[in-house]
Amino acid sequence: MRLLSSWMCRAHCHRLIKLSGTLGKFAPEKELVENVHGVRRTFLDVGKELKVKLTSADGDTDPVFGPDAEPTVYFIGKMLWSKGLNSLMDLMKYAEESAGLKVKVDMYGGGPNKDEASAKAVKMGLDMPFHGPIDHSELAWTHKVFVNPSLSEVLCTTVAEALAMGKFVVLPSHPSNDFFAQFPNCLPYTNKEEFVGNLYYALTHSPEPLTEEYSYALSWEAATERFAAAGSVSVAEAEAMEEALTSAEAGIDIVLPPLTTNEERRKQITKTFRRTRGRYRNFRAKLSQEIAETSLLPKELQRRLIAELDNRLDVDLDELLSSPKLRVKLSPAKLDKLLLELYNNVAQGPSGDVF
Repeated sequence: MRLLSSWMCRAHCHRLIKLSGTLGKFAPEKELVENVHGVRRTFLDVGKELKVKLTSADGDTDPVFGPDAEPTVYFIGKMLWSKGLNSLMDLMKYAEESAGLKVKVDMYGGGPNKDEASAKAVKMGLDMPFHGPIDHSELAWTHKVFVNPSLSEVLCTTVAEALAMGKFVVLPSHPSNDFFAQFPNCLPYTNKEEFVGNLYYALTHSPEPLTEEYSYALSWEAATERFAAAGSVSVAEAEAMEEALTSAEAGIDIVLPPLTTNEERRKQITKTFRRTRGRYRNFRAKLSQEIAETSLLPKELQRRLIAELDNRLDVDLDELLSSPKLRVKLSPAKLDKLLLELYNNVAQGPSGDVF
Protein backbone atom coordinates (compact mmCIF):
# COMPACT_ATOMS: atom_id res chain seq x y z
CA MET A 1 0.00 0.00 0.00
CA ARG A 2 2.86 2.37 0.82
CA LEU A 3 4.44 1.71 -2.58
CA LEU A 4 1.11 2.21 -4.34
CA SER A 5 0.60 5.50 -2.47
CA SER A 6 4.06 6.63 -3.51
CA TRP A 7 3.36 5.77 -7.15
CA MET A 8 0.04 7.63 -7.16
CA CYS A 9 1.54 10.72 -5.49
CA ARG A 10 4.38 10.83 -7.97
CA ALA A 11 2.11 10.18 -10.96
CA HIS A 12 -0.60 12.72 -10.11
CA CYS A 13 1.09 15.49 -8.07
CA HIS A 14 3.42 18.34 -8.95
CA ARG A 15 3.98 19.15 -5.27
CA LEU A 16 3.42 17.29 -1.98
CA ILE A 17 2.93 19.59 1.01
CA LYS A 18 3.34 17.90 4.39
CA LEU A 19 2.05 19.59 7.54
CA SER A 20 5.09 18.38 9.48
CA GLY A 21 8.14 16.17 9.21
CA THR A 22 6.36 13.28 10.96
CA LEU A 23 4.86 12.12 7.67
CA GLY A 24 6.67 9.57 5.54
CA LYS A 25 8.39 10.16 2.23
CA PHE A 26 6.40 9.38 -0.89
CA ALA A 27 8.07 11.49 -3.60
CA PRO A 28 11.11 13.26 -2.10
CA GLU A 29 11.81 15.31 -5.22
CA LYS A 30 8.31 16.86 -4.98
CA GLU A 31 7.93 17.24 -1.21
CA LEU A 32 8.27 20.08 1.24
CA VAL A 33 7.13 20.66 4.83
CA GLU A 34 4.87 23.63 5.52
CA ASN A 35 2.16 24.35 8.07
CA VAL A 36 -0.86 25.32 5.99
CA HIS A 37 -3.28 25.21 8.92
CA GLY A 38 -4.70 28.17 10.85
CA VAL A 39 -6.95 28.82 13.84
CA ARG A 40 -10.31 30.54 13.97
CA ARG A 41 -10.61 34.24 14.74
CA THR A 42 -11.96 33.64 18.29
CA PHE A 43 -8.57 32.47 19.55
CA LEU A 44 -6.68 35.34 17.92
CA ASP A 45 -9.08 37.88 19.46
CA VAL A 46 -8.38 36.41 22.90
CA GLY A 47 -4.64 36.79 22.29
CA LYS A 48 -5.09 40.46 21.39
CA GLU A 49 -7.17 41.12 24.51
CA LEU A 50 -4.58 39.38 26.69
CA LYS A 51 -1.83 41.50 25.13
CA VAL A 52 -3.67 44.63 26.27
CA LYS A 53 -4.01 43.15 29.75
CA LEU A 54 -0.38 42.13 30.08
CA THR A 55 0.95 45.48 28.86
CA SER A 56 -1.26 47.50 31.20
CA ALA A 57 -0.03 48.98 34.50
CA ASP A 58 -1.46 46.11 36.57
CA GLY A 59 -0.51 43.32 34.15
CA ASP A 60 1.94 41.76 36.63
CA THR A 61 -0.81 41.29 39.18
CA ASP A 62 -3.24 39.48 36.93
CA PRO A 63 -4.82 36.62 38.97
CA VAL A 64 -4.38 34.07 36.16
CA PHE A 65 -1.50 35.26 33.93
CA GLY A 66 0.67 37.13 36.42
CA PRO A 67 4.01 35.70 37.60
CA ASP A 68 2.69 35.26 41.15
CA ALA A 69 -0.71 33.87 40.15
CA GLU A 70 -1.97 30.53 41.42
CA PRO A 71 -0.86 27.71 39.08
CA THR A 72 -3.42 26.98 36.36
CA VAL A 73 -2.33 24.08 34.16
CA TYR A 74 -4.46 22.03 31.77
CA PHE A 75 -4.51 19.44 29.00
CA ILE A 76 -7.16 19.29 26.28
CA GLY A 77 -7.52 16.55 23.69
CA LYS A 78 -8.85 13.09 22.98
CA MET A 79 -8.55 10.84 26.02
CA LEU A 80 -6.40 8.13 24.48
CA TRP A 81 -3.21 6.60 25.87
CA SER A 82 -1.61 7.32 22.48
CA LYS A 83 -2.04 11.05 23.17
CA GLY A 84 0.64 10.87 25.85
CA LEU A 85 -1.53 10.54 28.98
CA ASN A 86 0.91 8.08 30.54
CA SER A 87 3.80 10.41 29.79
CA LEU A 88 1.97 13.39 31.29
CA MET A 89 1.31 11.53 34.53
CA ASP A 90 4.92 10.36 34.80
CA LEU A 91 6.23 13.88 34.13
CA MET A 92 3.94 15.49 36.70
CA LYS A 93 4.94 12.86 39.27
CA TYR A 94 8.61 13.52 38.53
CA ALA A 95 8.06 17.28 38.90
CA GLU A 96 6.48 16.67 42.30
CA GLU A 97 9.20 14.32 43.54
CA SER A 98 12.24 16.13 42.13
CA ALA A 99 11.28 19.79 42.51
CA GLY A 100 8.30 19.86 44.86
CA LEU A 101 5.99 21.07 42.07
CA LYS A 102 2.70 19.50 43.10
CA VAL A 103 0.43 21.16 40.57
CA LYS A 104 -3.18 20.53 39.70
CA VAL A 105 -3.68 19.65 36.02
CA ASP A 106 -7.23 19.99 34.66
CA MET A 107 -7.93 17.38 31.98
CA TYR A 108 -10.49 18.23 29.27
CA GLY A 109 -11.77 15.90 26.56
CA GLY A 110 -13.58 12.64 26.04
CA GLY A 111 -12.42 9.29 24.80
CA PRO A 112 -12.32 5.54 25.42
CA ASN A 113 -9.43 5.71 27.91
CA LYS A 114 -10.83 8.54 30.04
CA ASP A 115 -11.99 6.41 32.98
CA GLU A 116 -8.82 4.28 33.01
CA ALA A 117 -6.64 7.39 32.93
CA SER A 118 -8.62 9.01 35.74
CA ALA A 119 -8.26 5.89 37.89
CA LYS A 120 -4.51 5.76 37.24
CA ALA A 121 -4.09 9.44 38.17
CA VAL A 122 -5.84 8.80 41.49
CA LYS A 123 -3.68 5.73 42.11
CA MET A 124 -0.51 7.79 41.49
CA GLY A 125 -1.70 10.46 43.92
CA LEU A 126 -1.89 13.18 41.28
CA ASP A 127 -4.22 16.18 41.44
CA MET A 128 -5.62 15.57 37.96
CA PRO A 129 -9.42 15.88 37.64
CA PHE A 130 -11.02 14.77 34.35
CA HIS A 131 -13.78 17.17 33.29
CA GLY A 132 -14.96 15.86 29.92
CA PRO A 133 -15.20 17.69 26.57
CA ILE A 134 -15.21 21.49 26.32
CA ASP A 135 -14.64 24.12 23.63
CA HIS A 136 -11.03 25.26 23.91
CA SER A 137 -12.03 28.94 23.77
CA GLU A 138 -13.91 28.55 27.07
CA LEU A 139 -10.54 28.12 28.80
CA ALA A 140 -9.28 31.45 27.46
CA TRP A 141 -9.24 33.26 30.81
CA THR A 142 -9.06 30.38 33.28
CA HIS A 143 -5.65 28.78 32.61
CA LYS A 144 -2.14 30.05 31.86
CA VAL A 145 -0.23 26.87 30.95
CA PHE A 146 -1.15 24.20 28.41
CA VAL A 147 0.82 20.94 28.64
CA ASN A 148 0.68 18.60 25.66
CA PRO A 149 3.05 15.57 25.80
CA SER A 150 1.69 13.83 22.70
CA LEU A 151 4.11 12.37 20.16
CA SER A 152 1.41 10.94 17.90
CA GLU A 153 0.37 14.20 16.20
CA VAL A 154 1.10 15.40 12.70
CA LEU A 155 0.33 19.00 13.68
CA CYS A 156 -1.52 19.64 16.94
CA THR A 157 -4.39 22.11 16.47
CA THR A 158 -4.86 22.67 20.20
CA VAL A 159 -1.23 23.85 20.50
CA ALA A 160 -1.85 26.46 17.80
CA GLU A 161 -5.03 27.56 19.54
CA ALA A 162 -3.31 27.89 22.93
CA LEU A 163 -0.46 29.94 21.44
CA ALA A 164 -2.97 32.14 19.61
CA MET A 165 -4.66 32.86 22.96
CA GLY A 166 -1.29 33.92 24.40
CA LYS A 167 -0.79 30.99 26.77
CA PHE A 168 2.40 29.16 27.67
CA VAL A 169 2.64 25.78 25.96
CA VAL A 170 4.95 23.07 27.33
CA LEU A 171 5.50 20.31 24.78
CA PRO A 172 8.11 17.76 23.62
CA SER A 173 10.73 18.66 21.05
CA HIS A 174 9.35 16.69 18.10
CA PRO A 175 8.95 17.18 14.32
CA SER A 176 5.21 17.73 14.80
CA ASN A 177 6.03 20.81 16.91
CA ASP A 178 8.77 22.36 14.78
CA PHE A 179 6.51 25.14 13.49
CA PHE A 180 5.54 26.17 17.02
CA ALA A 181 9.11 26.41 18.32
CA GLN A 182 9.43 29.94 16.85
CA PHE A 183 6.86 31.35 19.31
CA PRO A 184 8.30 32.81 22.54
CA ASN A 185 5.59 31.20 24.69
CA CYS A 186 6.35 27.72 23.32
CA LEU A 187 8.59 25.83 25.75
CA PRO A 188 9.85 22.56 24.20
CA TYR A 189 11.61 19.90 26.27
CA THR A 190 13.80 16.93 25.34
CA ASN A 191 13.85 15.16 28.73
CA LYS A 192 12.03 15.18 32.05
CA GLU A 193 14.50 17.62 33.65
CA GLU A 194 13.80 20.17 30.91
CA PHE A 195 10.08 19.57 31.36
CA VAL A 196 10.32 20.47 35.04
CA GLY A 197 12.40 23.56 34.26
CA ASN A 198 9.96 24.75 31.58
CA LEU A 199 6.94 24.12 33.80
CA TYR A 200 8.53 26.08 36.66
CA TYR A 201 9.37 28.95 34.30
CA ALA A 202 5.79 29.07 32.97
CA LEU A 203 4.33 29.07 36.49
CA THR A 204 6.57 31.91 37.69
CA HIS A 205 6.40 34.22 34.66
CA SER A 206 3.82 36.02 32.57
CA PRO A 207 3.48 34.98 28.93
CA GLU A 208 5.05 37.23 26.31
CA PRO A 209 2.34 39.42 24.73
CA LEU A 210 1.57 38.08 21.26
CA THR A 211 2.95 40.41 18.58
CA GLU A 212 1.06 41.22 15.38
CA GLU A 213 3.51 39.08 13.39
CA TYR A 214 3.09 36.00 15.56
CA SER A 215 -0.67 36.46 15.71
CA TYR A 216 -0.89 36.72 11.95
CA ALA A 217 1.31 33.61 11.50
CA LEU A 218 -1.41 31.55 13.24
CA SER A 219 -4.28 32.92 11.13
CA TRP A 220 -5.95 31.22 8.20
CA GLU A 221 -4.92 34.16 6.01
CA ALA A 222 -1.24 33.43 6.66
CA ALA A 223 -1.84 29.69 6.27
CA THR A 224 -3.42 30.32 2.85
CA GLU A 225 -0.44 32.43 1.81
CA ARG A 226 1.96 29.68 2.92
CA PHE A 227 -0.12 27.16 1.00
CA ALA A 228 0.01 29.24 -2.20
CA ALA A 229 3.76 29.78 -1.84
CA ALA A 230 4.45 26.10 -1.09
CA GLY A 231 2.30 24.89 -3.96
CA SER A 232 3.77 27.18 -6.59
CA VAL A 233 6.42 25.89 -8.98
CA SER A 234 8.59 28.52 -10.63
CA VAL A 235 9.50 28.31 -14.31
CA ALA A 236 13.18 27.85 -13.41
CA GLU A 237 12.38 25.04 -10.98
CA ALA A 238 10.07 23.33 -13.47
CA GLU A 239 12.75 23.47 -16.17
CA ALA A 240 15.44 22.18 -13.81
CA MET A 241 13.18 19.35 -12.66
CA GLU A 242 12.28 18.44 -16.23
CA GLU A 243 15.95 18.32 -17.19
CA ALA A 244 16.87 16.21 -14.16
CA LEU A 245 14.03 13.73 -14.58
CA THR A 246 14.44 13.20 -18.31
CA SER A 247 18.23 12.94 -18.29
CA ALA A 248 19.76 9.85 -19.79
CA GLU A 249 21.52 9.33 -16.45
CA ALA A 250 18.26 9.44 -14.48
CA GLY A 251 17.31 6.28 -12.73
CA ILE A 252 16.49 4.67 -9.41
CA ASP A 253 18.79 2.69 -7.11
CA ILE A 254 16.92 0.02 -5.17
CA VAL A 255 18.96 -1.51 -2.34
CA LEU A 256 18.17 -5.19 -1.97
CA PRO A 257 18.82 -7.39 1.08
CA PRO A 258 22.12 -9.36 1.07
CA LEU A 259 22.02 -12.48 -1.06
CA THR A 260 23.58 -14.48 1.77
CA THR A 261 24.71 -13.73 5.32
CA ASN A 262 26.57 -17.02 5.71
CA GLU A 263 30.31 -16.48 5.20
CA GLU A 264 31.00 -20.06 4.02
CA ARG A 265 28.12 -19.90 1.57
CA ARG A 266 29.35 -16.54 0.28
CA LYS A 267 32.84 -17.93 -0.35
CA GLN A 268 31.37 -20.93 -2.16
CA ILE A 269 29.26 -18.69 -4.42
CA THR A 270 32.24 -16.43 -5.11
CA LYS A 271 34.50 -19.36 -6.02
CA THR A 272 31.91 -20.90 -8.36
CA PHE A 273 31.16 -17.58 -9.99
CA ARG A 274 34.81 -16.75 -10.58
CA ARG A 275 35.40 -20.16 -12.17
CA THR A 276 32.40 -19.63 -14.44
CA ARG A 277 33.52 -16.10 -15.24
CA GLY A 278 36.98 -17.39 -16.22
CA ARG A 279 35.44 -19.87 -18.65
CA TYR A 280 33.25 -17.16 -20.10
CA ARG A 281 36.23 -14.83 -20.57
CA ASN A 282 38.06 -17.51 -22.57
CA PHE A 283 34.98 -17.94 -24.76
CA ARG A 284 34.58 -14.17 -25.04
CA ALA A 285 38.21 -13.70 -26.12
CA LYS A 286 37.80 -16.27 -28.89
CA LEU A 287 34.49 -14.74 -29.99
CA SER A 288 35.99 -11.25 -30.04
CA GLN A 289 38.88 -12.51 -32.18
CA GLU A 290 36.51 -14.14 -34.68
CA ILE A 291 34.38 -10.95 -34.88
CA ALA A 292 37.50 -8.86 -35.48
CA GLU A 293 38.67 -11.19 -38.26
CA THR A 294 35.36 -11.53 -40.08
CA SER A 295 34.74 -9.50 -43.22
CA LEU A 296 30.98 -9.93 -43.12
CA LEU A 297 30.23 -7.25 -40.50
CA PRO A 298 30.64 -3.48 -40.93
CA LYS A 299 33.64 -2.06 -39.04
CA GLU A 300 31.47 0.10 -36.74
CA LEU A 301 29.30 -2.88 -35.74
CA GLN A 302 32.44 -4.96 -35.13
CA ARG A 303 33.83 -2.29 -32.81
CA ARG A 304 30.58 -2.00 -30.83
CA LEU A 305 30.20 -5.76 -30.45
CA ILE A 306 33.75 -6.21 -29.19
CA ALA A 307 33.38 -3.26 -26.76
CA GLU A 308 30.12 -4.72 -25.46
CA LEU A 309 31.72 -8.12 -24.91
CA ASP A 310 34.57 -6.49 -22.96
CA ASN A 311 32.06 -4.86 -20.60
CA ARG A 312 30.26 -8.06 -19.64
CA LEU A 313 30.65 -9.53 -16.17
CA ASP A 314 32.75 -6.56 -15.04
CA VAL A 315 31.33 -6.59 -11.48
CA ASP A 316 32.63 -6.55 -7.91
CA LEU A 317 31.24 -9.85 -6.68
CA ASP A 318 32.00 -9.24 -2.98
CA GLU A 319 30.12 -5.95 -3.05
CA LEU A 320 27.25 -7.53 -4.97
CA LEU A 321 26.83 -10.30 -2.40
CA SER A 322 27.03 -8.01 0.64
CA SER A 323 24.87 -5.11 -0.59
CA PRO A 324 23.25 -5.75 -3.97
CA LYS A 325 21.62 -2.85 -5.80
CA LEU A 326 19.10 -2.92 -8.59
CA ARG A 327 19.65 -0.01 -10.98
CA VAL A 328 16.50 0.84 -12.89
CA LYS A 329 17.54 2.91 -15.91
CA LEU A 330 14.20 4.64 -16.08
CA SER A 331 13.69 8.28 -15.22
CA PRO A 332 11.06 9.19 -12.62
CA ALA A 333 9.21 11.18 -15.30
CA LYS A 334 9.03 8.12 -17.53
CA LEU A 335 8.05 5.96 -14.58
CA ASP A 336 5.26 8.43 -13.71
CA LYS A 337 3.93 8.18 -17.27
CA LEU A 338 4.00 4.38 -17.33
CA LEU A 339 2.37 4.10 -13.90
CA LEU A 340 -0.40 6.50 -14.94
CA GLU A 341 -1.00 4.48 -18.09
CA LEU A 342 -1.10 1.28 -16.01
CA TYR A 343 -3.59 2.80 -13.58
CA ASN A 344 -5.85 4.07 -16.38
CA ASN A 345 -5.74 0.75 -18.23
CA VAL A 346 -6.73 -1.18 -15.10
CA ALA A 347 -9.23 1.32 -13.69
CA GLN A 348 -11.02 1.78 -17.02
CA GLY A 349 -10.90 -1.87 -18.01
CA PRO A 350 -13.37 -4.70 -17.29
CA SER A 351 -11.99 -5.15 -13.74
CA GLY A 352 -11.96 -1.47 -12.87
CA ASP A 353 -14.81 -1.74 -10.36
CA VAL A 354 -12.97 -4.50 -8.49
CA PHE A 355 -9.73 -2.49 -8.44
